[in-house]
Formats: sequence, C-alpha cells, structure tokens
Amino acid sequence: MKKIILFFFTSFIWVSTFAQTHYCGTPAGKSKWLKEYQKNPVVYDRANDSLLWVPMTIHIVGTDQGTGYFSYRNLYDALCTLNDDFLESNIQFFIKGDINFIDTSAYYNHETVIDGAYMMFKNNVPNTLNNYFVNDPAGNCGYNLPYAGIAVKKSCASPTDHTWAHEVGHALSLPHPFLGWEGGVSYDGSIPHSYNNPAPEWVTYDYTNFKDVLYEDTLIVDTAWVEKVDGSNCQIAADGFCDTPPDYLNYRWNCDNNNMSTVEQTDPTGAKFFSDGNNVMSYSVDDCVHYFTPEQMAAMRTNLETEKANLLQGNQDPADVGEITAVPNLTFPTAGEMTPKQGFNFHWDEVDNASHYLVQVSVVNTFLIVVYEAFTDQNFLLVDKDLPTTDLFWRVRPLNRSNGCVEVDNFETFTVDGDLTGTKDLNNIDFYQIFPNPAASGHTIYLDIQSKVTQEVSAHFYDIAGREIFNINKNLTSGYNQLDFNLPELSSGLYSMVLKTPEGNIYEKILIN
Repeated sequence: MKKIILFFFTSFIWVSTFAQTHYCGTPAGKSKWLKEYQKNPVVYDRANDSLLWVPMTIHIVGTDQGTGYFSYRNLYDALCTLNDDFLESNIQFFIKGDINFIDTSAYYNHETVIDGAYMMFKNNVPNTLNNYFVNDPAGNCGYNLPYAGIAVKKSCASPTDHTWAHEVGHALSLPHPFLGWEGGVSYDGSIPHSYNNPAPEWVTYDYTNFKDVLYEDTLIVDTAWVEKVDGSNCQIAADGFCDTPPDYLNYRWNCDNNNMSTVEQTDPTGAKFFSDGNNVMSYSVDDCVHYFTPEQMAAMRTNLETEKANLLQGNQDPADVGEITAVPNLTFPTAGEMTPKQGFNFHWDEVDNASHYLVQVSVVNTFLIVVYEAFTDQNFLLVDKDLPTTDLFWRVRPLNRSNGCVEVDNFETFTVDGDLTGTKDLNNIDFYQIFPNPAASGHTIYLDIQSKVTQEVSAHFYDIAGREIFNINKNLTSGYNQLDFNLPELSSGLYSMVLKTPEGNIYEKILIN
C-alpha cells in the first residue's frame, strides 16, 4: 500500500517541477533552505562582486557497446551557453577532474527519474555538481534531483538551448515561477481549469520526490498559493520571488515579439496578465529566454555560499580556466600537403590558457560533416583511424576546463593518399613524419617519430647530387619524440634525409621552396 500524506500549509512553498509536457522532469517541491531564506533574505545579503567558481563532474552516458556519446564539441558548446546564462550572476562553472564515460544502455535511456537517481548514486563524485548527459532522461529534456544530480538530454543541449541552465537553477534552489501548477489546479490534473476564469487561491502538487532523500513508497501532495498580479502575495506565493511576475503556464509555450506569452491568464482577483518568457526558469521556448532575475541570482549565490559551501571550498582559484582569446596557428599539414590515411600527426602552435584542444576533420570547409574528431592535451595529435582518401579540411578548437567559446574561423587543407603509409618496416619504429614539407630555406623542420626503445640515431641531409650537406646525432626515448633540425640556407629544389638507426635506415625526400 502506498502511503499518502497531504500537506496543506499557508506559508511559502516551492517547486522544481514535474511538467506533464516533459520539458523539465525535476520533481516538485520547495526546499527547507529556500523557505528559510525567503523569510528574510536581507539577513543573508552578500555582495555580488566576487566570482564564484563551481566545480562540475561531467558524466557522459553511452550504450552497452560504448556508442551514442555526447561529443566533446557539443559538451563545450553547451558549457559556453551555460556560463553565458550565469555570467550576470557572477557564477561560473568548470569541469573538475576527468570526464566520466559510462557504458550502460539502461542509463542511456532510462524510464523514470528514480532509475536516474540510482545511476547518480552509483557514479556521483562528492563536492562537485554532478551532470549526466544521456539520450532519454525519463522522457524529459532534463531534470534535477536535489539528493542526487542533474540529467540532460543530448538533443536538448545545443548552443541555443537553455535546459542545462534551467536544471542548474533548480540545483541552486530555484523553483519554476509557476510553482504549484505542474498538474494544473490539482497535482494529478483531475480538476479542469480555463485560463479565462479566475484562478483558485491555491493549487496542489506532487511533492514526493523532492525530499533530500528518496522515498519510493510514499505519495506526498502539497499546496501552493497562486500568485496575484498586484504582488500582494508574491512573497508567499508560487516561487516566492517578487521580481518574477505571475505565471501559470506549465507547458512549453511560444512568446510574442515582446517575449510575453500569447496565452492570457486570469489571477484569483480576476486580473488579466501574460507570462514573461525571458526567465530561464519558465517554460517558454529557448528563443525567448534571456536571464535570471536579481532575486533569483541572489538566492543562487547565497545557496552556494551557505548550503552548498562544500562546492566552493578549495575551488576558488581553479586551474586551467583563463580566458581563451586566440585560435591556434596550424602548422601541419597545410596547403594541401599529402598524408597517409592514418599514422601521422596533426601539429599546431600552443594557445595561451588552453589546456586541451579539439581537432576536427571534415570533407567541407563549413565542417557540417565531421569525419574525424579527437580530444588531446598536447599541441599535436596522432591520427589513429583511417581518413577518407580525398581532399580534407581540418581545424583546432582551443579549450580549458571552463572555456572553449572562441570562434574558430581558420582551417587548413590536406590530401589523403591511399598509397602512402605512416610507418616503415622497422621493428622499433612505429611511425614517423617530417613537417613542414615543403619547407623554407634556413628554417626549422621537425621529425615526429614514435620509438619502442631508447636508441641513438643520426640524421644525414643530401642534395640532389648526393652530396652530404650536414648531419646530426639525436637520441630517441621510448615513446613519442619530436626532433628539430635547423636548415642552412639552401637553394630551392629537392633534397633527401637519411635517418640511420641501429636496425636500418629511413629515407625521406624534402622539398625546399
């Protein structure tokens, strides 16, 4: 038997809500912390001039076969939007630790928020805001569980979506502005209502899953005062914020040119109004959304500094979060240079404040069709999969743990030749490449080489007549090496390099421009 508990109370109530239209699956309820805060917010008054850094753990969920992941590109696009949405509040988010990949189909598509809760209980990292990107979070675009974490649907996390900000708002104490209307007038939708008629003084909502712990065998129904247009009950009605005007719309709705709803509603006194679509916590479509209100921002900051102070401790000088303002200079391959299908390195110059780089290869210069994508913390990347044998475009996006928003508008071209190979028949050499090639006279060229053992080698350079120009000894360590050779002033033409190793020689042609 399920236990049913009915709470009817005349103080303020709250909810991050369960919407029947499945935009937000956050279970309804108003936290004890927010109730206390809204009794007298000035007691908690804090300056807004300090930047609060919030650490997040990112969990990317895929299928049992390791497919379906939310891509790095999409993750950083979503992170840029999230931080932009919170910029005015002086709250910013950064990725703490490694991204956690979870290969579990039952989590990738889970049917209930309770299933999601168990996913979170199993994988959460303490003292961080845990975020899970899945394919289907119980039929919703997203939800926040106050005792667990945030789940976001991949397709609801595009650069123009504000779902992630909406759910983070819930995690930092914010209700929907239409708190209590999740089921219409009644929690289960059993009482019909027309917006043309005056709204009731209060509405009911399902409060079961909002608690700080999970009660699976209990149904708890609570009540919420309905907010009036004149603001007379704004401190105790709906979300309890007086700068979020009345809103009874618990479904996805479009706004007009003034970002107001096209549906007129009627408050309990008979006053007519339209809902404000600008608010991140409303259910207006993403094109309407623009901000949190000052009272909402103050509540989120205070929630972080009090109830969730564990998130801030030791995280207010996070590494790898400086602003990135430049894009990398791409050094190899460039200008249509030939490469094998795989077994060669992309190279680019490092960028200030970048800790990672996202490399993309496309068959079109708009990069709408990406055929290869990889993430690295170096300024080079070994291609480990076959690329199409055709002309290709590549670019590099600089990233760090909070930033990857610089617009990357530069790219280079190269051609994959199926007859080339990135390795030679030497047992202890996995691959090598020379770049740039062609090279400029008097400049430096580089040899990327992967060795299985530590060994001494010598590089010999010859002109087209076979005369040795210069030679140099180098030591290879086990693993990746990059050798540099400063070329003398040479006439334009074809030259050759012989790399002599203990087990044999490598021969390569070099064109000097």
